[in-house]
Amino acid sequence: MKIKRFKKTWGEISKRLDWFRHHTFWLRAIIAVMYFLVFTVLLSSNLFVSKLHLEIGEPSPQLIVAPWTKDIEDTDKYNQDQDAAANAVQPVYKPDEDFFNSLTRDLGDDFTALHNAAAVTGDDSTRVAKLKQTQPFNTLSQGILLSLLKTSSDALDTEEQVGGDLILTRARNVVTGARTDADVAPLRERTKSDIDQSALHDDAKAFFKAFIGQELTRPTLVVDAQTTQKLRTAARASVKREITQYKANQKIVGPGDIVTKDIYNVLSQYGLINSRNTWEAVAGIALLVIFGLGTIIGYLYQYKRDVLRLTNRLVLIGLTMVLVLVMGRGVVSINLGGSDFNVMAGILIPVAWATMSVAILIDADVALLVSVVLAVFVTILVDPTLSTAIGLQMGLVALFGGVVGVYSVSHLSQRSDLARAGLFVSAANALMVSSIALTTGSSLAVWIVGLILGIVNGLASSFLTVGALHWFESGFHITSSVRLLELSNPNRPLLKRLLMEAPGTYHHSILVGNLAEAAAEAVNADATLVRVAALYHDIGKLKRPYFFIENQFTQDNPHDKIAPTLSALIIISHIKDGLELAKENKLPQQIQDIIAQHHGDGLVSFFYHKALEEKDDVPEEAFHYEGPRPQTKESALVSLADTIEAAVRSMKHPTPGRVEGFVRKIIKDKLNDGQLDQCDLTFQDLDRIAMAFVRVLSGIFHSRVEYPELPSGKDHSSKKLVTDASKAAAKGNEDGVSPEPHESSEKTAAKDKAGSEPQAIPEHPGQNS
Repeated sequence: MKIKRFKKTWGEISKRLDWFRHHTFWLRAIIAVMYFLVFTVLLSSNLFVSKLHLEIGEPSPQLIVAPWTKDIEDTDKYNQDQDAAANAVQPVYKPDEDFFNSLTRDLGDDFTALHNAAAVTGDDSTRVAKLKQTQPFNTLSQGILLSLLKTSSDALDTEEQVGGDLILTRARNVVTGARTDADVAPLRERTKSDIDQSALHDDAKAFFKAFIGQELTRPTLVVDAQTTQKLRTAARASVKREITQYKANQKIVGPGDIVTKDIYNVLSQYGLINSRNTWEAVAGIALLVIFGLGTIIGYLYQYKRDVLRLTNRLVLIGLTMVLVLVMGRGVVSINLGGSDFNVMAGILIPVAWATMSVAILIDADVALLVSVVLAVFVTILVDPTLSTAIGLQMGLVALFGGVVGVYSVSHLSQRSDLARAGLFVSAANALMVSSIALTTGSSLAVWIVGLILGIVNGLASSFLTVGALHWFESGFHITSSVRLLELSNPNRPLLKRLLMEAPGTYHHSILVGNLAEAAAEAVNADATLVRVAALYHDIGKLKRPYFFIENQFTQDNPHDKIAPTLSALIIISHIKDGLELAKENKLPQQIQDIIAQHHGDGLVSFFYHKALEEKDDVPEEAFHYEGPRPQTKESALVSLADTIEAAVRSMKHPTPGRVEGFVRKIIKDKLNDGQLDQCDLTFQDLDRIAMAFVRVLSGIFHSRVEYPELPSGKDHSSKKLVTDASKAAAKGNEDGVSPEPHESSEKTAAKDKAGSEPQAIPEHPGQNS
């Protein structure tokens, strides 16, 4: 019964798993939610670790010791002492220039009125009446006014000058001037006393006393804010900090001890106090994670839908980011022996490892976006509350290191490029650390430690990329350029077999690879994949190598003894045989696809025509490849290169012009036959492909010089034979025909029927197809 229940339960689970596999939207949604939770927990975990909920005046629940050596200062007392020193500085006063300008102007107006009244013609009462229209003359007696009117103009100017100087001197003086409203009355009295003691005439003294009483009604001095602030700033700077050094593991507070204000300050500076609502910070981090993941998904939906459709790619992106943050969580907890050094541990977070892995395995543009998002996450990981600038600094180091890592591996052509990428990342980290150190004025020791950590980060990122690449490729069934480079090694078992058992096919594959790689570079296809796939595209010929004329080194052609239908079946079967070998040797899926597609569903025309010569009603379907047609640019390039290399080799007198015309004709025939309908090559791409093929073929079928004969003489007969053989070989190469020991009657007939050059793309045992 238990076994039946287990089988039933397992069957239900299997059904649900199958349902999720077929409903990828929900599977991706579950994966996204899972990564959201993991990222949120990792980024907010520092808010809960080693945080104490303590209040001043409450007993400590446990023994708390100093995590590391640190200088602690009483910040509150230091601020209070600074405020006290600043407040002790008295304000500095200066004359109120606006007031004195107004006072001088009013005095000048009064004496102008006096001069005008004195110049009026008429009796004294008329002039006195005119003068009394102006203040302060209306407060003076008639006798004083008549005396002033009879004073000469020069004397009046002198008295104006003397009296004005007395008033301004007393009022402008920063000691005797009026600073407040309370100082105004004493200033007036002192100024009147100065007037009384002066050498002015009595009538002028009376005028100036009246003027003072009417005009000096507000403070004459104002605070010099700039000078006062400088003095107070200097006073603040003169206050010394009170520093208390705590050694590592020194007791701060014991269990049951009352937490005083000073103890609370020490705990706060060590970052051991949680003084805010933790869950609010967690909510903020969760929103940030949603935004970061949403940005990546939105970018993939808008620009990289081919990546978005592949669930394993999405899982890989998330996994690399999670692993980096897990490492970062451990890194930020490292104790480097001091607070200044501990905050720099975040430099070791290997963001460049994740970005280089994503760039190699998925896409460089996606990796750039991942570097930006990871830099933000690193900022939060180092400083979850964003209370200091250190989190932003570590984020900048992570950002530029990650971006440089992407560009360092974007054109990976050999494994040593990964080591070079580590050096580039180290250099970028060192430059960013130096920039931050110079900007913030860090000490030389902190600077040097930062440089060391940055260099270690770059090298570690390179090592991690090399070490993890194989596991990522195997676990997620992704073929990287590094894996392709490994497969192109001539010592690989399949390639060594191809060289030993089917040497003609091996050399044909190398030429196809050269052609396809040049074309791939011209149309921005994956040149590495094309070259490696070309090496393996004909491995199916290993099963029956001598049924293909490039591997025939005797005069016997086995196709002369069998029916055309059987010959066609053997030719067609090299696709199936190649796929079986590829699966046995665990070649990447992309290479298997190219093996299956490099002939499409084309016709084996040579044997079809040969069969028609024997029998009229031969079904054409038996002479077609099974397909499918090329689905990608890379598959189409290998298909074109395979056909063109074999066909051009059979040309006579392959001049550059004739080669180009023949190449374009073959491409056109492929296009008309529909073999290129299912790949995304454009007409412009086809033109570039043709030019790339012609450029490579011109190098292969270049002209050769004719070697002169050696002078006749003793023991030169054998040398002459060698010379003649060399000339014959050169002549054969110039004619575009490789010397072969045997040419079948069917091949000769086909050539006679087709003319001096092939007019179609025949599939026949004498061609490397």
